[in-house]
Amino acid sequence: MDEAWYDDEAGPMVRPYTITRGRTPGQHKHRLDTATQVVTVEPRPETPRLELTPEHRAILEACHRPVSLAELAVALGQPMGVVRVLCGDLLDHGAVFVRTPRTEVSREILEQVYRGLCRL
Repeated sequence: MDEAWYDDEAGPMVRPYTITRGRTPGQHKHRLDTATQVVTVEPRPETPRLELTPEHRAILEACHRPVSLAELAVALGQPMGVVRVLCGDLLDHGAVFVRTPRTEVSREILEQVYRGLCRL
């Protein structure tokens, strides 16, 4: 019996841990969530060059304008954890800039929202 555990139409499959070389998102010092915006920048000269994988190159190509990690995961067809690890690599080497949305809300902002709702 020649049973295949994969679908011929799916093409070659690469496991996520292979792409990240066994690393997980928690191993980076950066906290990147799904709404974090990533944009490509010119690497700084003092930063050591990263050996770019095809996935790193795809991220750099996709991020000429700010793109969220969620959008990158969909565009690359990769799990969010893989995209977090790869973006962390690029961030460590100065190839991308990230902007994380504010997670804390000040009292002033809440009061402005309240006053706006009261005017409705």
